[in-house]
Amino acid sequence: MKAFGWGVAAVVSAVILTVAGCAAAGGATNASSSSSPASVAGSVPLPTTTTVTDPVPTTTTPPPPPPRPSAPKPAIAQDRIRYGATRRAEMAGYAYRHYGVRSFRLHPKLIVLHFTDSGPGSYPGVHALFNSNTPNGGELPGVCAHYVVDQDGTIYQQVPLDLMCRHAIGVNDHAIGIEMIQQQGISSHWADQQILHRRPQIRSVLALVRWLQGRFHIARKNVIGHSMANDSPFFHDREGWRNDHTDWQAQDVRELRRRL
Repeated sequence: MKAFGWGVAAVVSAVILTVAGCAAAGGATNASSSSSPASVAGSVPLPTTTTVTDPVPTTTTPPPPPPRPSAPKPAIAQDRIRYGATRRAEMAGYAYRHYGVRSFRLHPKLIVLHFTDSGPGSYPGVHALFNSNTPNGGELPGVCAHYVVDQDGTIYQQVPLDLMCRHAIGVNDHAIGIEMIQQQGISSHWADQQILHRRPQIRSVLALVRWLQGRFHIARKNVIGHSMANDSPFFHDREGWRNDHTDWQAQDVRELRRRL
């Protein structure tokens, strides 16, 4: 019994030493890994989590480009012509005869470029002509344009953008008209080039066109010259009228479009 007692004591001592050694080893491990959670006696260790990432697809669709910011509105001087009830009724009658719609309302889808065939200082006369409401082609209302850009770069608005103006046959129901003060000279191409190389004027024209494009979502291809109106997809005239003007030739319009 005594020998057996010593044997039991030895076994117990060995177990105690083993447990103590494990505790010491565990303590050393915990000390070296301070970020590990403290062990709870009798608890089951938490399973190790594994992050699974989806495979990278072999083909991807590029994200759409960010929307193009709208161009800022340029400085515009308001110099409105008289466009009261009588002229609106005349415009609605003209639109009915030529477009089949009895309305004076404009639905902008097109910008038409013009020059006035008049020289420096002629803006007051151009404004007076638009304001006079003189018959043109035997019909009323008279001609007008929504904007006139002077050679010094001043932009004058003549008519609100929700009203039609007679400035280009066949497209007046969809076209915003921009006149530029310029004499025709030896040819329309020559006149266009004078405007394109007159910095104050062409800067204002480009700023105005960019702003109108953004406001009404008008594509660059729908910025045209008066000489191009007959070939526009928006052209239609129930009376069979056609444009015979040569201002703003196609080659010069292409140059202007490249600067937009």
